[in-house]
Amino acid sequence: MRITDRMVVEHTLYQLQQGRTRLGDAQTQVATGRRLLRSSDDPADVERAMTLASELRAVENQTNNLQTSRDWLNGTDSALSSFNDLLITARNLAMRAINDTNSQDERVAIGSQIGGLLENALAVANTSQGGYYLFSGHQVRTQPFEKDGNTIVYQGDNQAIRHMVEPGQTMAVNVTGVEGDHGGLLNGLTRLQELQEALISNDITGIQNFLENVDDVTADLHAAQSSIGARMQRVDRTLERLQQRTVDLKSLYSQLVDADMAETIAEMNAEQQAYEMSLATSARILPRSLLDFLR
Repeated sequence: MRITDRMVVEHTLYQLQQGRTRLGDAQTQVATGRRLLRSSDDPADVERAMTLASELRAVENQTNNLQTSRDWLNGTDSALSSFNDLLITARNLAMRAINDTNSQDERVAIGSQIGGLLENALAVANTSQGGYYLFSGHQVRTQPFEKDGNTIVYQGDNQAIRHMVEPGQTMAVNVTGVEGDHGGLLNGLTRLQELQEALISNDITGIQNFLENVDDVTADLHAAQSSIGARMQRVDRTLERLQQRTVDLKSLYSQLVDADMAETIAEMNAEQQAYEMSLATSARILPRSLLDFLR
């Protein structure tokens, strides 16, 4: 077969284009650190990488949801601890007030302190996190407790908020304002309200009644915190497993798509040299061939 000038020109230009494409790919691999630049590079590995990326997104989404659950549980536990501390202070004040040596004025003064504790306890019981009230049950946009005259009113419900911890498995992450065998937080707020009234009216029986019933409130708080602690442990174990799974998936993904930089740089340098040699060779061939071709 006779090799024409046109064939020489087209072949030379084709080889130059191929060399420039290989060099460009090598440069892109070095710049991005990626071995797979397009699906045609290695279809099987690209498909595996896409599967890993999808699983990684699912694991990261589950991790984020669990972290939200943990934050909710932690916020609830912290609020219950604060509420319990206020009850301990109220108990100590009630013990002091019931002493026969105290005058009515002294009990009224202690009643004012209890009033301050009640306001603090209301604020704790109305704790919100991220715009959602912790103790309202499903009514997360509704403030759970309100003081209506001399009565504490609960405006939430007694429903559990359930978050997924494993595929197909959910867990309650909240404590409602009335949770417990003795009425929970609502009972605690009511007892503080009654104690304040008893102190202001110098009602010794009312003060004694608070001391006899406050243990029921703390029992509810301790039971709730114990349950929260167990749930937090479950979340932590799952988070630990998911974090390890994330590390494993990222490692597998990296093995598929990331370039070996030392090898890739060497390949880029080799392609650069080959391309420059092709340019030099083409510079000698093309002028004469192009002239003959144009004739």
